Amino acid sequence: MKGGKVHQTCPFHNRRSVLTSLVITNDPVSNSLSVKGCFELQERCLQNPLENLELTCGNLLEEDVKCLSQYPSLGYLKHLNLSYVLLFRISLEPLGALLEKIAASLETLVLEGCQIHYSQLSAILPGLSHCSQLTTFYFGRNCMSVDALKDLLRHTSGLSKLSLETYPAPEESLNSLVRVNWEIFTPIRAELMCTLRELRQPKTIFIGPTPCPSCGSSPSEELELHLCC
Repeated sequence: MKGGKVHQTCPFHNRRSVLTSLVITNDPVSNSLSVKGCFELQERCLQNPLENLELTCGNLLEEDVKCLSQYPSLGYLKHLNLSYVLLFRISLEPLGALLEKIAASLETLVLEGCQIHYSQLSAILPGLSHCSQLTTFYFGRNCMSVDALKDLLRHTSGLSKLSLETYPAPEESLNSLVRVNWEIFTPIRAELMCTLRELRQPKTIFIGPTPCPSCGSSPSEELELHLCC
């Protein structure tokens, strides 16, 4: 990755490692994530598949996302966290390919704050719809329309194990300051919930800004449905 730096060293060389988690944070100078170098390091050091991958708070090039679906050690991921990795400038087809690859094992998917635009959404929907083990899905703070959110919800219809899910307020409910107009948002949210309940019965769902500017609540397993207005 351009501008990326790898600062890790490998303490597992020449011996078997049971490490199953990898966290990559951004280079503070370039605001870039050192994806390729870190995975080349990990492939040399580890013999076990990764269960947890966190890439947070930075920028990814399309070539970086492509490499994620090509490493054998990522084939059995249970937890994928891309929170606040900015994805709005790149094609999400490689991410969709990764979701297809790990669909049988993925339990947690965090795409919070990635600024994904609704025009990109179709690239990840087929892969997402196959994630039959998914229990937690964070998708707040992305740029979605009402129609895009409905399409997204329809593609979760077969995800019977989902127990916690979050979605952003659609752009139709935002004012000129990109804040939620609750008078507009409340009936839209009811419409989205109606769409979802026609497909499945959600367990814990949070639609709207997080934390809520009115009540301060954030998504949690204790909050079955956020209906602040």
